[in-house]
Amino acid sequence: MRRHRQERKGADVATVTPNRDGVRGGARPPERRRVVQLILGVVLYALCQLAVTVAAVLVFAATSSGEASATVGEVLAGDGPAPVIGFAVGAVVAIIGFLLIVRLVSRRPPRELMGPRAAPEIGWGLLIGFGIVALSMGILGVLGVYQPHGISLTSGILTGLMVGVGPAVVEEVFFRGFLLRLLDGWLGSWPALLITSVVFALVHSLSSPAGPIAAVFVFLSASLILNLAYLLTRRLWLPIALHLAFNATQSAVFGLNVSGNESGDSLITGQLTGPDLLTGGALGGEGSVVLVAVALLTGIAMAVIAVRRGAMLPAERALVR
Repeated sequence: MRRHRQERKGADVATVTPNRDGVRGGARPPERRRVVQLILGVVLYALCQLAVTVAAVLVFAATSSGEASATVGEVLAGDGPAPVIGFAVGAVVAIIGFLLIVRLVSRRPPRELMGPRAAPEIGWGLLIGFGIVALSMGILGVLGVYQPHGISLTSGILTGLMVGVGPAVVEEVFFRGFLLRLLDGWLGSWPALLITSVVFALVHSLSSPAGPIAAVFVFLSASLILNLAYLLTRRLWLPIALHLAFNATQSAVFGLNVSGNESGDSLITGQLTGPDLLTGGALGGEGSVVLVAVALLTGIAMAVIAVRRGAMLPAERALVR
């Protein structure tokens, strides 16, 4: 204990806290490296958004009739190959960009996208994300708020799936792969969890027709569990899969708005009727107090597991690189 206190007092003394991959820390990385990574992460996030838009618009122009016209939002929310290819391109750009930045700036292997536990972490992420939404819709069905009408198999379901895949990869790479990881090493896990959750919610509220209230509900329903998913493993597989399933189940399975953005066709056709507090209103499923409650309970369980595993770590560790 005394040795640990001495190590934490000296800014120039190497820490020995191992990260989740079992790699022991060395000397604290320079502040400049941390700042450079964060700036490049923001640039990469913007490039991914641009790549999604450009790819989708080009495909739409190439596959539609000459007289067809649509806004970018309509293209990305529509059926057909345009949104599918657009979101796929954005995901690829995000992964390649992350690998290059970590290799060139951190000069280390990209552990966040490595590890023998990738398959089980992806499996758990898909299960948790699907389970939160499916359980919530089941409760709303029992309450008479959600009324399913039938099952429909259309090409629009693929678009709904890509609404899960594309944003999940792009957003997790930036918010968890860069922002949370860097703040985690700089400030410690708990402050990093709170700050990243707030930033993630605010960014989503900017693009949501539901307005500022969207930030509150996104913070409660999605931000916390996604950040905890990263902190549990210090890898991106679990949060990407959870985010993917969370979005895709809302859009492709139940046809719900995702963060206030309209979805296309879905596997199960139905409707939500009742007060906005239960239906989510313009925000969609994430605005329902039922889904928020289920997500919060899931987040509490994940936080307990993280604490018991010793995953909530102090500041200034080598894994920040």
